[in-house]
Amino acid sequence: MEQNQSKKLYDYHVWANKQVIQHLTQMPESILNSTVQSIFRSIHDVLVHLYTVDIVWLGTMKGNNFQDTIEEVERRKSEITGASIDKFEVLYEELSKEFYQFLSEQDDFEQVIVAEHPRYGQCEFKLADLIQHVVNHGTYHRGNVTAMLHQQGERGVPTDYVFFLMR
Repeated sequence: MEQNQSKKLYDYHVWANKQVIQHLTQMPESILNSTVQSIFRSIHDVLVHLYTVDIVWLGTMKGNNFQDTIEEVERRKSEITGASIDKFEVLYEELSKEFYQFLSEQDDFEQVIVAEHPRYGQCEFKLADLIQHVVNHGTYHRGNVTAMLHQQGERGVPTDYVFFLMR
């Protein structure tokens, strides 16, 4: 995948997350923290998961030691756990700036990233594939948020890639 396409996909990821966050800011805080029957206990838990997993993959792309990345996740997770949607919006914006800074420094999105995973051992990924994974992971969990909103009698917000392209 070429550099421009990888960056465009990450732009979509940021746009889609912003759509969801903005939608959630219009709702009562109780919607965010209500317990629902799903793979996550609450919408807030989904957002924390999305945020922390993005940190893991950014650390992986940077070639950081896995244990150091997990320690960073735990530190940042303490900032966001229990946070309001407004605080989440600020923290997510800061994280996306870190991603953009990293992406702007890359010349070769076909470069191979070697990562040591505690369960799967040494893995090799192309940078473009990791970006694609971050985007796909986000899409999957934004779908969870929409389903959880519907369970609470609320509507979701369209975040399909085609809506990003048409904006």
